[in-house]
Amino acid sequence: MAKISIFIIIGWLVLFLTPSCIDSFILCMKPMVMDQVLSDRDSEDEVDDDIADFEDRRMLDDFVDVTNDEKHLMHLWNSFVRKQRVLADGHVPWACEAFSKLHGQELALSPALFWCWRLFMIKLWNHGLLDGYTMNSCNVILERHQGKGLDIQ
Repeated sequence: MAKISIFIIIGWLVLFLTPSCIDSFILCMKPMVMDQVLSDRDSEDEVDDDIADFEDRRMLDDFVDVTNDEKHLMHLWNSFVRKQRVLADGHVPWACEAFSKLHGQELALSPALFWCWRLFMIKLWNHGLLDGYTMNSCNVILERHQGKGLDIQ
């Protein structure tokens, strides 16, 4: 009996399955249980971080009057905010401190990124989303990372 290749179309995704992977694909398919079928939960609203990151980078690449460092910082921030689900203005101070802790080493190693982050915090302050105390806390975190970088070199 000859085995054939199969095309499977799922929404906008087309899968091409060769005879060797058809069996493994069919084995990983599981039927939905009745609770999943009858539930109100819709998986279409789930965020795929890899796809969201790809789309974010593609969108940022379209900007022509922005430096690569600014684009990189915007991507880091957008990705962080999406993954941490920063939804309200009141979450921004926490997000800035957490972002400074998470990406502090990278920001400290690149003076251009470092200053982009500081200018971004100033813009947040101008819009009333960030207070001076939190800006100072973020700068202290970054200065600690810079001090660690100087010790390493």
